[in-house]
Amino acid sequence: MDNSIQSLLIQSYDLLKNADIESYRLDAQLLMAKAINKDKLFVMTNRDYKVDIKQQQEFWNFINLRIKHMPVKYITGECEFMGMNFIITPGVLIPRPDTETLVESAIDDIKKNNVTNVCDVCCGSGAIGISIADYIPEVIVNCYDISDTACDVTKRNIDKFLLKERVFVEKSDILNLPVIENKKFQMIVSNPPYIKDEDICKLMSDVKDYEPYEALYGGEDGVEFYIKITKQSLKLLDNYGILAFEIGDTQKNQVMDIMKSNGFSNIYCIKDLAGRDRVVKGILKR
Repeated sequence: MDNSIQSLLIQSYDLLKNADIESYRLDAQLLMAKAINKDKLFVMTNRDYKVDIKQQQEFWNFINLRIKHMPVKYITGECEFMGMNFIITPGVLIPRPDTETLVESAIDDIKKNNVTNVCDVCCGSGAIGISIADYIPEVIVNCYDISDTACDVTKRNIDKFLLKERVFVEKSDILNLPVIENKKFQMIVSNPPYIKDEDICKLMSDVKDYEPYEALYGGEDGVEFYIKITKQSLKLLDNYGILAFEIGDTQKNQVMDIMKSNGFSNIYCIKDLAGRDRVVKGILKR
């Protein structure tokens, strides 16, 4: 039996395609790369490479998980974000390219305003806060999440990127802990849960069946966390402190109104690369 990369991929393409996996080619290639401990370029340019029995078993285990619609990032245990390869496990939200809009915007503000103290709330894998710290060497970042899994994965990523002197993670129900500790920040960034109750069931099975519900569900109208975080930020932000949220693409007006009603000014929205409303920011002037 042919055990070449080419032969195994062709077999896997049919299986994934029959399971209604639209990205069946890319997914199979990424899972092959993981199974043989090579990169995707190697898989693409070495189609005659012979895959040993143990690696074949690993590959088919991965394919069977993908057939069940487990996200590739959970299977491989990693996800690229902002050019960095983050550790990802079930129990944390998979970072999306859309969220890079929030990080890039935050980095611009940090540079313009000499921000040195940032808070990342609902941090998940820590991708937002860690990316900011990696790009801006002067910044200290405090990350918070209510999930033990999220805190553990964030800590692993902090260690991976050698940032334990400047990035810290603690368990907290949104910003309750830093409020109790009377912490102060120049910037708070967040990609909170923002899916409406009625929309959860409409999500792709890859998302609704595998990604953590508590990282998706934003309350009945999807803005529960924006309200809570905005109110708590009033106790935490310095004068001229910046609050920056990722939003769902229909939530611009709601989130801007929440911030305005809580005393924020200079509120505006930034679109992502696809032209969808993605980030809302404002400044708290005392």
